Amino acid sequence: MERYEYVTATISMPKTELSSEVDVKIPDGIVTNIGLVQAGNNEGRIINFSVLENNNTLIQPADIRFSERTGGSCFKDSLRPVDLDGGRILQARLTALQPSNGDDITVQVLFMIQKP
Repeated sequence: MERYEYVTATISMPKTELSSEVDVKIPDGIVTNIGLVQAGNNEGRIINFSVLENNNTLIQPADIRFSERTGGSCFKDSLRPVDLDGGRILQARLTALQPSNGDDITVQVLFMIQKP
């Protein structure tokens, strides 16, 4: 039987900033899926999400809406599939194409880790 663990990280980006990132300690295992929930992007602007390790890109930047939860048949299937080794510290990064005239943005990222 497969066992999973979840790690979440919250990234806040002030409306005047173009990027923000947080370190995320990923436990041993394999990151199989990620999902995002966002608040504050009322303008619908493009905000790219990426995952890095020591400034080496592991997940290429793409708009956060590509990583939002969908209507899959089970929780795991509703998240974006990825394949990353755990047991290390990763950086979750947001990058805006332009500053906002509206609100700050906050994104919570869920990393789903399959345990060995």
